[in-house]
Amino acid sequence: MTKKMTSLDKGFAALRNIAFLKNGTVEVADVLRAFGNIPLSDEEIRRIYDFMAAENIALADYEPAGTDAVNMNELVSETWGEADSEADRKLLDFYEEDLAGIAPLSRQEEENLTAALLQADAAARQAAAERLTEGNLRWVMQIAKDYAGRGLPLSDLIQEGNLALWESVSRFDGTAALAETLEKDIRGAIKTLLKEEGAYERTENQLVNLSNRILDTVKEMEEELGTAVTAAQISERLGIPEARVDEVLRQSAKAMKNLENG
Repeated sequence: MTKKMTSLDKGFAALRNIAFLKNGTVEVADVLRAFGNIPLSDEEIRRIYDFMAAENIALADYEPAGTDAVNMNELVSETWGEADSEADRKLLDFYEEDLAGIAPLSRQEEENLTAALLQADAAARQAAAERLTEGNLRWVMQIAKDYAGRGLPLSDLIQEGNLALWESVSRFDGTAALAETLEKDIRGAIKTLLKEEGAYERTENQLVNLSNRILDTVKEMEEELGTAVTAAQISERLGIPEARVDEVLRQSAKAMKNLENG
């Protein structure tokens, strides 16, 4: 299995978790968030919609005439953001209602399931992993609450924790206590998500600052020279690679055209 396929499958798992959190109905932003870091072909986008249909996942705010109408990779930066706190609280209420229908794990059941994870029988391991995951969803939610208010919606933190829970349970090998292993992996996944979000925001800010610097230089040089300037001239003035300058200028021209057409 290729790395890209592994990432795509992880996106499917993330989308399934989001749908569970939202009672089976997701928004375009949720789909983009689940697959946002993966370069997607048109065929893979079609696979995502096929997956949603097979899983009975409804899309609340988008009815595509065709999958080619959605460019997920370009839309990620437009839809990535923090949910409003009231919406997050409502979502948490709905989620807690869903969890109320799941029987908690007893100590004895957890010990039996942990033992089953180490058996050779694949079906027994799968069943044990599913029940342990289901029985620990409340715990994931409590852990996620420890990281609330740090830049991401609580629902995103729970989603990441749930995915880490399943992966941790599935690969458990008995070398450490189950609870210790799960907590380490869940907290680690949530911390990584928060760290990546911070890096994402810093990168976005750096790109904005670079774009502003280049565009200010264009204006300044055109006033000095009384004529249009080239990417090579700007590159020489700022000490920035010409290809990077050209990319920023093309993106700016595209944005201006979109504004004019909008």
